[in-house]
Amino acid sequence: MSPKAMASFIIKFTEQFGMTNMHAVGPDIGALALLFAAADRPDLFKSLVVGSGATSVELAAGGLVDLIASPRGAFRDAEGGDLGVGFVKGAAARPTPSPVMEDYRRSSAGTRFEEATNFVRAYNSELPELKTLLPTISTPVLVLAGRRDAVVPPANGQLLKDLLPHSKYVLLEGGHLIWEDAADEYASEIFDWVAHGHRDV
Repeated sequence: MSPKAMASFIIKFTEQFGMTNMHAVGPDIGALALLFAAADRPDLFKSLVVGSGATSVELAAGGLVDLIASPRGAFRDAEGGDLGVGFVKGAAARPTPSPVMEDYRRSSAGTRFEEATNFVRAYNSELPELKTLLPTISTPVLVLAGRRDAVVPPANGQLLKDLLPHSKYVLLEGGHLIWEDAADEYASEIFDWVAHGHRDV
């Protein structure tokens, strides 16, 4: 459970299914995994859509700061589903539909929240490495983020825009869960990017 380990999984997954030259969408923690994967295997990606993922420990905010700093095992005895729901409620700019919230609860149930937290605990060692790799990524990247994100503030997306050589940065009106907060606009930006936008950067 770390960005680099997930990047390795993505590469193996795409190789297993013969997928190449693809447009990949990975918000939140998926952004970091895709960026590491593109740095390692640029031939796999035609473009990336990322955003809402912390790019520097110093730029994290809200409850994410506490998760990054938490010691291993800190949430082992807690009900993960309750913690997951609490985190989502604190990150969303508008109410999350009940079926979606139930999915968040189940995906964090038991010890899963504790196990998943290891992903962000790895930020201390892996985000500085990613920062050095960003200028080497040749893949076109669209960064989509929420203007009112209180967990991963817009400065994180700006860092990507500043360091990625072929990128576009779009702030949408919403919070951390921008794919839910501004679903129509989010989808429209991706559609335009895949259709033609990735060629312009």
